[in-house]
Amino acid sequence: MKKLSTILVLALSFVMMASCASQNLTKDQKIAQKSIKKEVRQLKKDGWKVAPGNIALDMQLKESYNKALELDEKGYEKFVSGEAMSVGETYDAALFQSTNLAKLDLAGKIQTEVTELIDNKLANKQLSDKQAASVAESVAASKNLVSQKLGRVIIPVKMYRDLPNGNVEVRTVVYYSHDMAMEIMKQTMREDLEQKADEMSKQLDKILGF
Repeated sequence: MKKLSTILVLALSFVMMASCASQNLTKDQKIAQKSIKKEVRQLKKDGWKVAPGNIALDMQLKESYNKALELDEKGYEKFVSGEAMSVGETYDAALFQSTNLAKLDLAGKIQTEVTELIDNKLANKQLSDKQAASVAESVAASKNLVSQKLGRVIIPVKMYRDLPNGNVEVRTVVYYSHDMAMEIMKQTMREDLEQKADEMSKQLDKILGF
C-alpha cells in the first residue's frame, strides 16, 4: 500500500512531462522520469502485471494521478480515492473483493472528514457535547452503508500478480465524486438519525455545511 502511494506521488512529474513533451526537460523532471520508470520496473520485478485489455502500468498511474489532481470550480479536490489489495482463487474474485475493500477505504476517508468537521464544531462550541456525540455515533454507523451505496466508481489502477500457492493478488485504486460521496454520507446519517427519532436529523445541513 505504501509503495503504491509513493508511485502515485512520483506520477505527478510524469504527468507534467507528458503534457509538456515539446519542451526541454528540467533536471528535476528527468530525475522524476527515471524514478517512475524505476518504480514500474520494481512493480514488474515483484510480479505485478495487468490483465489483457487493461492499459499498461505506467499509464494506469498517470490516469490515477490525473484524477487525484483534478479540482472543482471552488479549487477543492473533485474526487476522493480509496485503495486496497485482496487475494482470491481467481483474478475476478480477487478484483471484486479488492474493489469492495477500496470502496470501504474511500468511505472511511469521508467518515474521517465528517468526524473532523464535527470535532471542530464541538471545539468552537457550535455543537453541544450531546449533539456532537449523537452525530458522531451516526457517522460511525454509516461507513459500511456508504461504501455499499456508492454508484459506479472509476478504477484507473487494476494490477495483479500470481502467488506461489496458486492464488491471485489484486491491487486497485478507485475514485468517486467527492461531493456525491458526501451527499451519500449525509443521506445515510439522516436515515440513521430519523430511525432513532433524533431531532438532529433535521439539522444536518446546517451542522455539516454541505
